[in-house]
Amino acid sequence: MISKWENYYNKKLVISERGYMDINDIFNKMDKKERTFKLNPLFKTIRYIDEDEYFREIYKYVEPTFYEEDLKNIENPKFILISAPGATGKSALAKHICYKYNGIYWNLPDSKVAEYSFQGAIQNAVGPENLSDFYKSLNGGNDFLVIDAFDEAETGSGRTGIEFFLRDINTVTINNNNLCAVLLARTESALFIKKYFNENNISYNHYEVGYFEENNAKTYIKNSLEKKKISINKTVDDCINAQFTEIKRILMNKNTDSFIGYAPVLNALAESYDNERNTLNLLKNTHNSESNCELLKKIIDCLLEREQKKFVDSLKIKMTNIDVSNNKIYDKKEQLLRIFGKIVYNDSELFITDRNNIPLSDYETYSEAINIQLPQHPFIKFSENSNNFNYSFTGIAFSDYILAYALSIEDIKDYVREYISDNKYCPSPLLIEFYSILSNNCISGKDISIMYSSFKAHAQTGDKTYIYINGDKSDCSIEFILENKENKRTILNFFINDADKGIYMNQMSNCYIDIDADVYIGDTSSESRISNSTINCNNIYWQCENISIEAYNPGECALICNNMEYKTSTFPKIEIKTDDENRLIVSCNNLKGYYKLLHYQKNLDKAEDTDDFNSFSNLIRRIFSCLRSHSKDAPARKMDFINNRIINKNIRKENILKLTDILLPVRLVIYVDMLIRILKTYLLENGFVLNVAQNTIEILMLQLIF
Repeated sequence: MISKWENYYNKKLVISERGYMDINDIFNKMDKKERTFKLNPLFKTIRYIDEDEYFREIYKYVEPTFYEEDLKNIENPKFILISAPGATGKSALAKHICYKYNGIYWNLPDSKVAEYSFQGAIQNAVGPENLSDFYKSLNGGNDFLVIDAFDEAETGSGRTGIEFFLRDINTVTINNNNLCAVLLARTESALFIKKYFNENNISYNHYEVGYFEENNAKTYIKNSLEKKKISINKTVDDCINAQFTEIKRILMNKNTDSFIGYAPVLNALAESYDNERNTLNLLKNTHNSESNCELLKKIIDCLLEREQKKFVDSLKIKMTNIDVSNNKIYDKKEQLLRIFGKIVYNDSELFITDRNNIPLSDYETYSEAINIQLPQHPFIKFSENSNNFNYSFTGIAFSDYILAYALSIEDIKDYVREYISDNKYCPSPLLIEFYSILSNNCISGKDISIMYSSFKAHAQTGDKTYIYINGDKSDCSIEFILENKENKRTILNFFINDADKGIYMNQMSNCYIDIDADVYIGDTSSESRISNSTINCNNIYWQCENISIEAYNPGECALICNNMEYKTSTFPKIEIKTDDENRLIVSCNNLKGYYKLLHYQKNLDKAEDTDDFNSFSNLIRRIFSCLRSHSKDAPARKMDFINNRIINKNIRKENILKLTDILLPVRLVIYVDMLIRILKTYLLENGFVLNVAQNTIEILMLQLIF
C-alpha cells in the first residue's frame, strides 16, 4: 500500500535545502490593496473574498509549511506560482491570500478556458467600460489576481486552453514590473505552467505547499471544533494530544509528521471528536505498523458506526415496534449510498434497494427519520443560498472514501463515473488508496484513468509517475509507479478484472501499455493528451475530438495497433508536438484518414531489427513486462502469449528471451541492496536509461546483455 504522505521528503532535509518560509516571507513586499473596482455580483467566477465567505469557508486560517522550489528569489516577479499535491488546502490558501491582501479571487474551472477567455472573463467581472482602467491598475500594482485550480481547469479545457489563458494574461501584462497574479495548481499542472514561463522568459517565483507542523495541526483541529461551536477546554486539549500520541505509536514514529499534518486527516480527526472518545479508544486498540490509509479508513468507519448508533437510539423513540437490534439498520453501506444519492442527485433513496426488514407500513416513518438525520451527517456539508438547499461533501477524505466505496458496487459504479466526468472531479491521493483496499487490488479498465489522476496527486515537484499495463484479456495487470528524486520507487499493483471490455485512458504521461485488448482514449468532455507513452494493443478507439500527442527528449511515443477508429461525431483533431520526429512511432493498418500520423508510420518489426538503442529498449521492455508480478503474485504473462505476441518468430527476440529462461531462478536471491546499488551504478556509468528496467532482475539482464 502506498500513501501520499509516505512519499514526501524528510522535512528537516527539505527545510535545509529548499528554505522553509511562511506567507509573510512570500509576500513581504505586498501591502493590502484597495478595492478599486466594483465587481459584478452575478459573475461569481471572479470576486473579492468578503468577511462572510472567509469565516464561513475558512474561519481561522492555519498556515502549512512553504518551500521555495527554484531558489531564484526574483525580487519583483510578475507571477507567483504555488504548487501542491492533491488535497493540501490550495483553495483555502488562495482565499486567505485574497482576504489578507484584498486580491481578486478567480476560480478558474467555473468557466471554459480558451482563446481570449481571460479578457472575456475580466470584462464580465468589471464591465466593458472599466476594462482599460482595470488593466492599468493591474500593471501598476494596485490590483492583483489570485487564480485558483489550474489543474481542474486543465481537466476540462486541456493544455491548449491553459496555454491560451497564459498567453493572454502575459499579453495584457507584458510591460508589468509588479506582481499581477498568484497561480495555484497541483504539481503536474504547475510544472507545465513553469515550462511555459521559462520558454517565454516570463518572470516568476515558485513555491510549494507542505504539511502542517504538529502545533499548527492541533490548532487546525481546534479551529474546526470551534467552528462547530465546541468549546476548547482542557478535556479537548487532552483528547487531541492523546490522539496524536497514539497515532505516533501506531505508525512507530515513521512519517507521522506528514500524516498528522495532512488536512484530510485533520478534518477526519476533528469530525471524530466526541465526549465518549470513541476514536481515541479505537486508536489505543490499533496494532503498531498500521498503514496510513488503513488507519484513516478505521477512523472513518468509526464515524459511520457512531452515526449508526445515534440514529438507532433516536429511532427507538419514534418506532417502538421495530427491532432496533437489527445491525443492518442505517449501516455503513446504507449511510454511504444515501449520502452519495443525496449529494449527487438530491435523492437519498435512489440507490437503496434493501429496506432492512422494515415493514412497508412503517417505511414512511423510517424515511422521515432518515431525512432529519442525514443532513446532519459529518460527511455532508449543508448550506442555504437564496432559499436553495445545497449539499456537498464535508471534505476530501470523506468524498473519496464514498466514491471508492461506490465504485466497488456493480449497480452504482457507472453513476460514480458519470459524476466524476461531469464535475471535472480532481481526486485526491486518497481515492486510489481507498479503492485499493475496498477492491482487494482489483481494478476495472474504466477506472484506470481516474485512478491515475489520483495516483499522480501524490507527486511533489521532482517526483515522476509511471503506469505499466500488460497482459491479455483474461490475465492483465497494472503497476502505478512513483519515483522520487533519489530514484526510490513505490509501486501499487492491481489486477484488471475486465480487460476484455477495454482499457480506458485520458491524460497519459509516462504510460506503457502492452496488451492483447482494446484501448479507449479520452472522453467527450475534454482534450486528451498522450505524452512520452507507448500503446501496443489490438485497436485504439478515439473518444474525444481533440488529441495532443507529445514526444520529447529523453522519452518517446509509440502507437501500435491493428486499427484506429473514432467514436465521436466528427473526425478527431490531432496535434503533434515533438523535438525530434524520430521519437514518435506509429504502426497501424488504417492510417489513411489520419494524415498527421502518416509521416510517423513505421513497420515495428523492422524498427526493432535496427541497432538504435531506443528501438532496442522498446523491444526488451516488452519482454521485461512479462516478468512483472501482479496481485496474484505470479508471472504476469503466459508463455504462449509471449511467444505469439511478442516474439512472433523474430530470431533476435528469441535470443534475448533465452536470457530470461536462464535468469528466472535467480529471482529469489537477487534482492540484496548492495547488488542493486552496484547494478544501478553500472548502468548509470555506461549511459543506459534506467526507466527501461523496473526491477532488479531487469537491471541484471541489461548488464548481461551489454
